[in-house]
Amino acid sequence: MFAWEGTPSRKQGVWLRQVGDENAVYDPTHEAVHLLNDTALAIWDLCDGGTRPDEMVGAICQLTGLPIDVVSEDVERILTEFDSAHLVVWPVASG
Repeated sequence: MFAWEGTPSRKQGVWLRQVGDENAVYDPTHEAVHLLNDTALAIWDLCDGGTRPDEMVGAICQLTGLPIDVVSEDVERILTEFDSAHLVVWPVASG
């Protein structure tokens, strides 16, 4: 279902700042600021190293009431963006 396997974790040293309705993630290594909408913020919170992408979909469906196909696309796209921006790390497969 997903291109990603495992449980993503927020990269160490990257921090979230919330001011009013604005959510921003700052990566000092790349000197980059990334603005997050509410869906991206929920996914960011779930990048805890213990939640798989399919579990993220279930949690966000429960939270929002949106259809699974819509949420699946959002989770896939946002995780891809997080990965491309070096904001998350994925477990290395052993073996």
